[in-house]
Amino acid sequence: MRDKLKNILPPLLVLAAFIGLIQVLSVTGVIQEFVLPAPSSVWRALITDTDLLWGHLKETMNVSLLGFFLSIFLGIFVALLMDTFDLIYRALYPLLVISQTIPTMIITPVIVLMFGYGLVPRLVVVVLVCFFPVSINLLQGFTAVDQDQIRLMRTLGANRAKILWHVKFPSSLLHLFSGIRIAATYCVMAAVLAEWSGGGSGLGIYMLRTKRSFAFDRMFAAIILIIALSLLLYYFVLVIERLATPWLRAKPKESLEEIR
Repeated sequence: MRDKLKNILPPLLVLAAFIGLIQVLSVTGVIQEFVLPAPSSVWRALITDTDLLWGHLKETMNVSLLGFFLSIFLGIFVALLMDTFDLIYRALYPLLVISQTIPTMIITPVIVLMFGYGLVPRLVVVVLVCFFPVSINLLQGFTAVDQDQIRLMRTLGANRAKILWHVKFPSSLLHLFSGIRIAATYCVMAAVLAEWSGGGSGLGIYMLRTKRSFAFDRMFAAIILIIALSLLLYYFVLVIERLATPWLRAKPKESLEEIR
């Protein structure tokens, strides 16, 4: 418990000091409200606009979660294909890399024009942004598996599916969850960007409306909710990772010298 407090307390103190500094500078007039609203004003906006913010938050959360899980399934499927078939690897890998060089802000309007306004283009944007780290990290995990283990399984008569299930996939879980953690931090941002280009509701739409009406306290309230949603999803993945990899927390056995 003390170790956790030592890790959590310093950033919390720095964050509290930063918020306090912004509050003092805003109250004294050093920073104008139209430049950076006071934290107290943002807090009031969170309280007064709770019902409206909650409706937009649910819309963004639904798109983010659905796109996030679709990204995981698609990333695993593509990684399995590239690991199994060398031809597919040589054909898809360069295209995957090229797809990540296109800025999301540029490709999002094109996707909206292709699929229209609604849920589908927003899901496409989230999946396009999030499946790449899942797929590439899992593929890297497959290639990093100890080849001696694979040769041992083959000598025991194991086919490709059994080698994948008993050796490759368990050994690649850390790489897989590393990619999933990255996707968890990206999916909410991708959903918001998709809402900016085409969406009737969501935190992205709320931010645009409040920005145009110069209600910057409400705009920053939406930003805080986006950050909070991203952090919740990230720590949810951490919990699942801990449950899926219990051997990482296993304490090493006492040495013979300690027993004696």
